[in-house]
Amino acid sequence: MRSLGIKFFLLVLALALLSAPLACGAGKGSDSDVSHGAGATGAGAASGGSGMGGDIFGTGGNGPTSGLEVVPPTATIEVQNGMSSPVDFEAMLDGNPVNATWVVDLSAIANVDGAGLVTATNTLGGKVKVRAAFNGKTAEAVVTVNLKTLQNPAGTVGTDQVLLKSAVDPDPTIQWTYPYDKTVFPKGLLAPELMWNNGGDNDTYYVHYVGTYVDLEVFTKAAPPSRFALDDPTWKALSESGPGGKVKLTVARLPPGAASATVVVNHEWTIANGSLKGTVYYWANSLGRVLRIKPGAVAPDDFLAAAGYTTSCSTCHAVSADGSTLIIGGDLQNVTTFDLLNNTGVFALGSTPRPWAMPAISPNGKVLIENNAPLPGPPGGSDAMFDAVTGQKLAGTGLDGVYLDMPAFAPNGTKLAYVDHTTHGLGIYDFDVATTTASNPLSLVPMGADASLNAIAFPSVSPDAKWIVYHRGQWPNSLDTRTGPGNLYLASVDQPGVEVRLGETDGDTYPFAAGDRDRNYNYEPTFAPLDSGGYAWVVFTSRRTYGNRLTGGKDVVKQLWVTAIDQSPQAGQDPSHPAFWVPGQDLNTLNMRGYWALDPCKPNGQVCSTGSECCNQNCDEGICKDPDPNECADTGNACSDAVKCCDPLAVCINGFCSEPPPP
Repeated sequence: MRSLGIKFFLLVLALALLSAPLACGAGKGSDSDVSHGAGATGAGAASGGSGMGGDIFGTGGNGPTSGLEVVPPTATIEVQNGMSSPVDFEAMLDGNPVNATWVVDLSAIANVDGAGLVTATNTLGGKVKVRAAFNGKTAEAVVTVNLKTLQNPAGTVGTDQVLLKSAVDPDPTIQWTYPYDKTVFPKGLLAPELMWNNGGDNDTYYVHYVGTYVDLEVFTKAAPPSRFALDDPTWKALSESGPGGKVKLTVARLPPGAASATVVVNHEWTIANGSLKGTVYYWANSLGRVLRIKPGAVAPDDFLAAAGYTTSCSTCHAVSADGSTLIIGGDLQNVTTFDLLNNTGVFALGSTPRPWAMPAISPNGKVLIENNAPLPGPPGGSDAMFDAVTGQKLAGTGLDGVYLDMPAFAPNGTKLAYVDHTTHGLGIYDFDVATTTASNPLSLVPMGADASLNAIAFPSVSPDAKWIVYHRGQWPNSLDTRTGPGNLYLASVDQPGVEVRLGETDGDTYPFAAGDRDRNYNYEPTFAPLDSGGYAWVVFTSRRTYGNRLTGGKDVVKQLWVTAIDQSPQAGQDPSHPAFWVPGQDLNTLNMRGYWALDPCKPNGQVCSTGSECCNQNCDEGICKDPDPNECADTGNACSDAVKCCDPLAVCINGFCSEPPPP
């Protein structure tokens, strides 16, 4: 948290009284700011609410009333292949130079010395605010840092470079396979691997990325099946420069001896204004075990094996939104409830078949509701609610005598979604976490009339408890993702009867390289417990192909994908976007039933990047600390409403300040 006016004024006043030059990167904040993605540390790891510096310096600036100004008021640093020249600023008071103190807001992009000389780090682009302070007066300037990089691992000569860069005609031969046009990517992931088919062994390719602050050109070879990915530092420079926004991708091809080059693809992506929060727990069917993977990880975490649980089958799982508790519906070595804080089993139901398979588990991991849908197993068979640690059935919950199919709690604990056991329609309860009671059941969407997609399955509630995502398939095969079609839908909690097919995610009209092979195989969606970067995020199971790496039939391909959902969906409009494959998965396993949860919280004093990582929900200058009730909340820290957020453009979702969408 920070109090924008008072805290900074006192800092500036103290520095001015000391009359000593100072070079620093001031501030703190959220991962909407590029400095987190760059791995900045210490005082230099500054953050503003918008990723472009936000308003971390308050309302100062050059103006006729202050008498102090920074000259020049704006400047641009061009970084060419990692090299740049600094820009010299001067503080002027009533036209006369003064010995001011200097600070910048985003030192991951540029730094300032005691004389006002601003030097780019040459690793990230974006806008940096530079502030001068003298005798209680302040003024600021804005520096724009642009990165331009040329990589030529293919050793392409100048004449061929000209041909590739001037290509206009579309390529009639190449078949693009991944990523999809119009995809929204969060910050913090591994670089997406570009994949295409039908090229020649010695073809030369020109890969050109253009973002708001980055222009990146690569001349490369890529023998078929062709693949290309940026190295990690280069991808970070592209994806984490500024507050997100559009990135244009052009790929051109030049066969040996050709007189002209052709355009393979012209795509436009969006980089979100932040990174994904939490961890995805999923079932690796081929292993028979639940694994987990954090966004940005290079490989999954086999945490159950690390804890000594390697035999039997840990399937049909659910995880509490706070990341504290895993419920295993399968036959894992005398474990039904697993403590994720200490990585150990704490309770065994000790009965078969699997009554706790895919239950609803409360956000705090304390109670659960059995899933009574006729899944393979079978699960369920009981009404009401259970204590997750003791297995005791609870009375007076409002669900006595009520059997629910595929129940699911909202991450904020205010709603309970379900599929009606009798009608198979989608419904919602109000829920009170304090009293563990459900009330006011409301029917939202009926079972469909279309026999191919008539059944509703696997509902999940959005972080703001206003929307429910689910898949539709054929009854009863919709409950088993091994058979039958499936596609994703979204329903409104507040407006019964409003249902939207997520056609962009499903790929209804997308020109898949595999055509209809890649349609109608999308299942088991789960919302991330927090919005981030201006979007809600949904992980789902799909049997579609993955580029030219996984191209087998639907029976041998099953992986996790993520789609971005617009933060404020409009009724009747598809708010989704083309999905991306979750990097780091094992391509040799059949992965399904991704269940998204926050990481177990950290106590005060531990290192953090956002408040959602802390038990007290407040990350202050990279450390979990108790919040100050007199200060506003940085993006990622706890809030009661948006007014409490430091960034005026932020929204308060599921109790946390969330970044606005990218510009």
